[in-house]
Amino acid sequence: MFVCGILAIVLPLTFSIAVATVLGWLFFFVAAAHLIFGLHFGSDTSGWHALIAGLYCIAAMCLLVNPLLGVVLLTLVIGVVLIAEGMVEIVLFFILRDYQHVVGIMIDGLITLVLGILVCAHWPPATLDVVPYLVGIGFILSGISRLLLGIAIRRVGRPDGPAT
Repeated sequence: MFVCGILAIVLPLTFSIAVATVLGWLFFFVAAAHLIFGLHFGSDTSGWHALIAGLYCIAAMCLLVNPLLGVVLLTLVIGVVLIAEGMVEIVLFFILRDYQHVVGIMIDGLITLVLGILVCAHWPPATLDVVPYLVGIGFILSGISRLLLGIAIRRVGRPDGPAT
């Protein structure tokens, strides 16, 4: 996550277009999986799976044909994901608050929540460069908090006691 955050800050537009392109190709693979799944389970569900596959194909083509439009639409989705991630990390802090080094998770959760609110509040973005910076900061903070969480988990078996 840390490296993705640095790339998002250093190359914001390139990073945004790359994410939209990768997501477009992933949507094509998901569409193929739905078709295969629908054919495997017979005629009862094949129509629904074909419909879902068609929707994924349309989304994939939109992302691959016009990645900048895809980036604008993904901005809102990323904002919502950042808000959800921030809330989950805050809850995770309260679950793990007896362990050392988990204050980083609370800090990451609060900053990620604020970043998500900022992204959603400024949608549609006036410039596409702002969002990768915010997402990059969120990725860097998540990488740091996961490193601190790893340190805390390694110390679970040690008699250091809860953090203060």
